Parts: sequence; C-alpha cells; structure tokens
Amino acid sequence: MLNLAMRGPRSHPTTSRIHGRRWRDFDFFMLITTVVLMIFSAFAIWSADGGGSLSFENLGVRQAVFGVIGIVMLLVLASIDYRLFASVAWLLYGSGLAMLGLVLVPGVGTEIGGAQRWFDLFGITTVQPSEFAKLTTIIGLAAFISSRGPVMKEFSSFLLTIVIAAVPMLLIVAQPDLDSALIFGVIWLAMMLVTHTRRIYLVGAAIVGPIAVILAYALVLQPFHRERILQFLGLLEDPLGIGYQATQAQLSIGSAGWTGFGLAGGTQSVFNFLAVRESDFVFAHAAAMFGFIGMVALLLAIVILLWRCLCVVEMARDSFGQLLAAGITGILFVQAVVNIGMNVGLLPVAGIPLPFISQGLSSLWAFLFAEGILQSILVHHRKLGFQPE
Repeated sequence: MLNLAMRGPRSHPTTSRIHGRRWRDFDFFMLITTVVLMIFSAFAIWSADGGGSLSFENLGVRQAVFGVIGIVMLLVLASIDYRLFASVAWLLYGSGLAMLGLVLVPGVGTEIGGAQRWFDLFGITTVQPSEFAKLTTIIGLAAFISSRGPVMKEFSSFLLTIVIAAVPMLLIVAQPDLDSALIFGVIWLAMMLVTHTRRIYLVGAAIVGPIAVILAYALVLQPFHRERILQFLGLLEDPLGIGYQATQAQLSIGSAGWTGFGLAGGTQSVFNFLAVRESDFVFAHAAAMFGFIGMVALLLAIVILLWRCLCVVEMARDSFGQLLAAGITGILFVQAVVNIGMNVGLLPVAGIPLPFISQGLSSLWAFLFAEGILQSILVHHRKLGFQPE
C-alpha cells in the first residue's frame, strides 16, 4: 500500500491510448508543407524589403517571428475539439462583425492609401480584421447550416446563408476593399456545395450572380477597378499607368530563366520598378529570385497543401466539420489562384494575398488559425468511447 501511495496518481492506460490515437491522426505532412511555404516566404520578403541585417525591422524577419508564434497557436487550436466552436459560433461571428465596424470609425481604424482597413498594433504592425472575419464567417455559416439539417432544403434557410455571408461583405465594401469582399462569395459557394440545399437554388444564384457583377461594375467599383478590368481585357492600353505593375510583374517572371537571379531578385526589384513586392506581387519577386524551377516547387507545395485540405473535407465525420473544411479549402484555393493569376497576367490585378507567402500578420495568422481547425477535425474526428479500431 505504501509503495502504491508513493507512486502517486497515474493516468488511466485507456485514456492515454485514446489521446495517442487522436494525435496519430495529426497531419504532419500538412504542417511540414506549411512550414516550408513560410520559410520560402520569409526569404522572399526579406529580399523584397532590401535584405541586409537580420533585424526585426526587416519585414521578412518579422514575418518569420510572427510565423513561429502562429505555429504555436495552430497546435493549441488543434488540441481543442473543433465541435466546441459550434457552441460559440455566433459570438465569434459577432466579434468579427464588430471588428469590421470598429475599423471604420475615424480615429480607431488606420487609413492607408485612402482605405480604412487596419488597426495599428502598438506601432509594431497593423492588423486587418477582414482576414479574421473570413474565418469567423466560415464558423458562423457552418454552425447555422449544420444546425438546420433537412430544413436547409427550405428557401428561407438558403436566403439566410446569403445574409450571413453578405453582412461582413458589405462592411468590407465600405472600407473600401472590394477584392477581399468577393472572397466572402467564394466562402459561401464552397460551403453551399456540400450542404443539403436544393440545387435549383444554386442554379438560380448562378443566374443572378452575373447580373450582380454587372451592377457592381456600374455602381460599386471604383474607377481604378474598372480600368484594371479594361486593361486586362485589352480594351485599355496604359502600360505606364494602370497597367504598370502588371507589366513589371510579368517582366520579373519572364526574365528569371530556369534558376533566377538569386536573393537580390531581378532588375524590376533591384531598381524598385516592382512595387508591393513583399505582398501583392511577392510571387513575381520570388520568381525573379528562384526562377522557373523555384516557382514549380512553390506551386507543387501549394497543390500538396490543397490536397491535404481536401482530405480533411472527405474525412470529416459530421456536417459542421465538413463545412468548416470546405470553407477553409475554398478560400485557400481561390486566393492562391487569384494572386498567382494576376502576377502572371491571367487575371486582373487584385489586392488578394498569397496564402502563407504574402507579407502580413493578419493573413498569415488567419490561415494558421484555419489550419489549426483543420488539424482539430483530423485529431478529434473519431468517436469518443472504446470502440475497436
């Protein structure tokens, strides 16, 4: 008896086996791919910001520090049962809306380049609430749709999903940030494709969608947005004006050859012809650094990450988890396609960050939080209990 008392309490062996089985499902392949992308990002941003010493003043070093902190938070989120987010979904969704509203208040939000989209974080960096609102909207939509069950076949439920996605979208349009606002349409569509709603509603949305785009072009888009679209369609020739950055990006990519120019980047970067090369045009700058081979490796890493995300969609055992995974996969895919597409000239220029690559605390942490939720779905997707493996 004395010996047993001196040993102290021990965890139950069955409980240890349950926790072991759960963490066995953690996708280390997804995490390693993400870390590789973040290392690539840190080098590219460090170079884009002028290289030099490895001080916190350099945006690349800062991105690496934020990335390490973000990975820790990813692991914390992975340890939390994702189903708990359903119970606080509306609190998170409401918090996202509150931040989008606060950033519009003069003196609270920070205005940069005529847009009021950021909070200043103690002079260290800025925080863009729209990036986190994407994730809170996904959680809110997932909770609503999964709670409706068969009632999602009713038209009223279908309309309510549009309202849930449209409210943050309209707040972001007011900043103005039309590019980010469109991502909420992608979130809605990706999640609706895995619901039990009637397909006729989606067909109707596909018919109304182009009409809404035409109205937005006429009534909502700023003049420079219209010029970007016209320039992309070849209806406006302005290579030294609205088309300048797109031209410089394509020159950076096209001149890099197989192996690129090294850490300094190409001529467009060295002589500052390529602007915002640490964020919107980081792909073009990285292409100049690492060439065609480096870009193929980057694209392969993104494809692997998307594949692992789709595996989570397939493995999710409940509607809430599947909807979360579908929404996260949707924004990862579309933002990667849009950013790379505009860099290579296949899409109009848009201020959409490249996931895990573009400089910025908000985008990086938002995607790391999202990946933490994906990992939680994998870790906790098995039923609790003592069923045989």
